[in-house]
Amino acid sequence: MKVNEFARQLGIVSSKVRYYDRMGLIQGERQDNNYRNFTPQDALNIYHAQMLRSFDMSIQESLNAKNEELEAIDQWVGAHAESLEEQIRWQEIKLLRLKEMQAYFQMIKEGRERVAPLFRDNSYNVWNFGTGAVRTPGVQKAVEILSENMPFSYIAIKIGVQSVIKERRPLDVSIGLGILERNKKKLNLKLPAEVERKEGGEILQYMLEVSDPFQLTCQDLKPLLDECRRRGKPICTDIIGRIYLSYMRNGVFVHGIGLAGEI
Repeated sequence: MKVNEFARQLGIVSSKVRYYDRMGLIQGERQDNNYRNFTPQDALNIYHAQMLRSFDMSIQESLNAKNEELEAIDQWVGAHAESLEEQIRWQEIKLLRLKEMQAYFQMIKEGRERVAPLFRDNSYNVWNFGTGAVRTPGVQKAVEILSENMPFSYIAIKIGVQSVIKERRPLDVSIGLGILERNKKKLNLKLPAEVERKEGGEILQYMLEVSDPFQLTCQDLKPLLDECRRRGKPICTDIIGRIYLSYMRNGVFVHGIGLAGEI
């Protein structure tokens, strides 16, 4: 039987058969007329190697596996099962983050500069740039942890309440990093004790787009401030939010921001 015919019966390309042959996976005896005496055992070896290959076992590893006891194969399978579970876990978190971005797109589509009540997921925020930043070894460590775990952490933004009350121009804006409680748990992150504080509860979220977050004024926040006053909950704490995404809009680079007022 020629290599082409054997490959056709297996449902694979002939180059793979030749590769497996070079690797010593099959033993088809050569005949004088350029035919090979391929056996069902050769076919079984190839199918078995392909099955293991689908789990990322190399051809050389599959060859070695032929000489391994059950316990060794079990260990290999167990290690790869754990690795795959970890990959799936990370991919699930990535999917959640992408869906969060999609939710932001939808909010923007539904109306820019709008105010809507919602429940803010518990989150941890660390401020490392701006007058409101605290630079201690613990904070620095937290920043490093959250930087390394993008995109599961996010860019956080804070507007100092005193600058809002006194209507300073511009407002006192600090940025840093944050992470939702659910993502922190899924990643099994251990943040320094001094930043282990959760912030959640009912809020009014205000969506806006700005080209320079550090030049925000009370006028930019007027819809949020007016709605808080209307509800009898004037701003009395720092306004905290996140920068969801940055992009071009009408030829201008802008940052899509969600800010929260407590209610």
